[in-house]
Amino acid sequence: MNSIRILLVEDSITQAMRLKYVLETEGFHVEHTSNGVEALAFLEHTSPDLIISDVMMPKMNGFELCRKIRENPAHKDTPIMLVTTLSDPTDVIRALEAGADNFTTKPYNEDALISRIRYILANAEIRKPRGSEIGIEVFFAGKKYFINSTRIQMIDFLLSTYESAIQKNQELFVSNNKLKEALDNIIILQRNYRQLLETHQDAIFVYDSNNIVRYANPAAHAVFSKDSKDLTGAPLPIEEDISTQKEIEIKDPFGNIMYLDVRSVSTDWDNEAMTLSVLRDITESMRLRKELEEISLTDDLTGLYNRRGFNILSERMATLARRQKNDIFILFADMDRLKWINDTLGHLEGDAAIRGMASILKRSFRESDLIARMGGDEFAVMGLINDPQAPSQLIERLYSLIEEFNATSGATFKLSVSTGIERMPYTSSFSIEEVLHSADNKMYAEKEKRKLARGKMNASS
Repeated sequence: MNSIRILLVEDSITQAMRLKYVLETEGFHVEHTSNGVEALAFLEHTSPDLIISDVMMPKMNGFELCRKIRENPAHKDTPIMLVTTLSDPTDVIRALEAGADNFTTKPYNEDALISRIRYILANAEIRKPRGSEIGIEVFFAGKKYFINSTRIQMIDFLLSTYESAIQKNQELFVSNNKLKEALDNIIILQRNYRQLLETHQDAIFVYDSNNIVRYANPAAHAVFSKDSKDLTGAPLPIEEDISTQKEIEIKDPFGNIMYLDVRSVSTDWDNEAMTLSVLRDITESMRLRKELEEISLTDDLTGLYNRRGFNILSERMATLARRQKNDIFILFADMDRLKWINDTLGHLEGDAAIRGMASILKRSFRESDLIARMGGDEFAVMGLINDPQAPSQLIERLYSLIEEFNATSGATFKLSVSTGIERMPYTSSFSIEEVLHSADNKMYAEKEKRKLARGKMNASS
């Protein structure tokens, strides 16, 4: 087999190298040219045992090459196989007209191609010499063709056509079976997909770019449809944009507050681009989260914010102040004589005094102000100065309410507080902690002044 020489004429380098590899693996010696012109030049000094040529090539197509080869007496008996897609039945007539012996189709089955080549070579040996030429004129597809191939050539060509048809039919049969299997799998997947959507506990919507619902599962109807009205075809019952992952707050048809975690993806639905959103009810976990957050930010004894809560919320208030271009006041307050109350009247009364002071602070300052127990007998208040008189008026109210408490509460103790206040411009580069420390220093100075005043009063009495 090593003596068998094949000329391969193929303009596609990739396809040529693959076919050359396949043929050489079978023991054939393969030469390659890229087009018909190069092939004719090669044949001037070499006589291969078989020529395999593509039909569609630049410079000279396969039919013209075949015709030129047959005009050369030196190669009139050389077997020629044309490679074609056979997309047009006229290709068969044109191949016969050009004098081709055989053909195969693209893409070809490599095992079938090798078998065909062996068949061609075997018959070429048996049929030497081929015999007399005949000529016949045929009319096909509106055009006349003159075919001067031998009967043997015609038989071989028709057999190759029949063999290719059988091969294509087998491939089509296999493809049809695979397609049927794929369609069956798609039907099963669609059924499973729909069942998954229908039984999912989370609300699921599929909707178009205009937010018109194309599908809503039973869980979605349970959440958003008060009277079990079909949501399909109606606008999405959520005004907020839910095309991105987020947590949203809604009211259900019965007026109850619900919290939903939304996850959305793009999907294909009935061959249209849609958005699929899954909405999970996280109301209970959100409530628990809020409770835990409240516990972590508030003081157990007074219900005011604790130091951690003050630190977190004061930064938010400072951001708001800069946005609104409002200055801020920070007040630091320290209860007087709490140690004496604890030592003399007991810690229960000391706790009552702290709660009393917290209640007065709540009544003295505005609902928008941030009030916190910083620890022990220390308190801090932070608020926006949206009224020039606000800080002084609020402090006056604080002392007035303390006097009222001492006069009317009937408690075994008297409340007293020392305060220090600082103003923080919204353009300030100082941190809240620095301003709070400055207010603390002013408070300490006032406390020392009060102690000195009490000492002088006691000395004079």
